[in-house]
Amino acid sequence: MIQIDTKAYILRSFADILFFYILFLSVNKHGTIKTRLLFVVFILPITFIVQLFSGFSDIIPILLGYILLKTKRKNDYVLLSDLLICMFITYMISIFSSMIMLLLVSNVHTVGFGYVFIQLFLNGLLISTYLFFYKKKKLYLLVEKYSSESTSFLLTHLFLVTLLISYAAHYYDAYDHFIVGIIVFLVIQTGGVIFLFLKMLSAQKEKYQQQLKQQQLISLKKYTEQLEQNQEQLSKFRHDYKNLLLSLKETANIENNSSLLTQLVYLEEYSKSYLSNKTFDYRNFNKIENDYLKSLLISKFYHANKQQVFCQFECSKPICDIPIPIFDCVRIVGILLDNAIEAARESQGMSLSLMIYQDESQLEFLIENNCCQTDISIDTFKKKGMTTKEGHSGLGLSTIQDFNQKNTNMFIQYKKENTIFSTQLILMKHKEEIR
Repeated sequence: MIQIDTKAYILRSFADILFFYILFLSVNKHGTIKTRLLFVVFILPITFIVQLFSGFSDIIPILLGYILLKTKRKNDYVLLSDLLICMFITYMISIFSSMIMLLLVSNVHTVGFGYVFIQLFLNGLLISTYLFFYKKKKLYLLVEKYSSESTSFLLTHLFLVTLLISYAAHYYDAYDHFIVGIIVFLVIQTGGVIFLFLKMLSAQKEKYQQQLKQQQLISLKKYTEQLEQNQEQLSKFRHDYKNLLLSLKETANIENNSSLLTQLVYLEEYSKSYLSNKTFDYRNFNKIENDYLKSLLISKFYHANKQQVFCQFECSKPICDIPIPIFDCVRIVGILLDNAIEAARESQGMSLSLMIYQDESQLEFLIENNCCQTDISIDTFKKKGMTTKEGHSGLGLSTIQDFNQKNTNMFIQYKKENTIFSTQLILMKHKEEIR
């Protein structure tokens, strides 16, 4: 076992603590100049003194530093993450440099200041390298983005395990003999923490996406409710406007006012294009009892009408239960309608029809639209990235295929005859729903 001269050991201990403060203050800008100065002048000496008598002194700068530098009343996970990460990096660099030095002086039993100065130089070099990549790769953005209660818990676990292992190794004078094992153990622990972090991140991301989708559907629902109200008001106005014109024309005829009659006829012709009865009646969707699906259909048909696509809709029975997750259903039907509207708009017929039918065993969507003549097969359109539209990603039908694999009770069929393209989407009801 290698022994270090007492004075040299004290110097190395102080330098290790100093490296942590340099590293932390370089990557973290929390606190005022006064509090940061107090953090160094007050807490560093306390840490050093406690380290001479205890192996748990590293808890002090983390605990007191968090209390001193936290400027908000709420928890500051970025600050806590920086403290824990910097302490862990300091540990790993010290252990790594110690392993290298042991390989260089394996036959020496007592070392002094020369050994310590070389190791400290190596520690400084490694810390400088870490800071270089930290700033160049903008790792601080990752810390700010992923700092949370869960990541702080994982980092605290990693810090405490490292602290206990280091303390035990020094307590039983086994640090030199088991340094390689300590490194392997810490690497395994770090890998486990990273794995758990990625799992939690994935779950958190999925939860966020679900919330985002739900918020989008809620916004769509509010938007389509406004559309329904506007159309109802427009229908009332159209009815009253026609009655008013008819009344004025009768008055003009009775008074034999040909000039007024001519102006009224001109006004009637002029307003026909703006008050046309060809606008789609969204009350047809009242049988769609699921608000999200109803909102989607109203929105899509509204935009189709705006693009001069003639739309037809048929639904004979109330639609309430959807056999697949509503988010999936909305995305699937949305993609199919987007494709149908785009194809119809580019065709000569410019028409689109949607029929929704359900019985005790299934829910069926049948979409038919006009399309241009093309020699491209349907199987080709299903491939990822395939599209005939400039500026489109071509992920529509390939995304539908992904949903088809996800939902085993979903069946979809495409058919093209001359300039008519039809899509049949069947959602089979589960046995408990059929009952």
